Amino acid sequence: MKELKETIADMTSTDYRRRMAAEYHQLEVRVEKLENILDDWDAGTLSFTPRCTRSLLDCPYRAMLKYLNALELRAVIEGITL
Repeated sequence: MKELKETIADMTSTDYRRRMAAEYHQLEVRVEKLENILDDWDAGTLSFTPRCTRSLLDCPYRAMLKYLNALELRAVIEGITL
């Protein structure tokens, strides 16, 4: 998995394939980080106390997973290597 900083140049590319791949990798990082927070919350090992409910954090997590899946499908259809 790429780091966010590794995707910066591709986000400003004139090639939509590179921009889409960069968007996918950025989203992949964000999903993993939020998933780690939710896992730590469930395990009782979260290093901070959120002000919101766990179910509220689950909403963007599920939305990001759907978006990630849509980008994967689009990449297959358009022949874009992620």
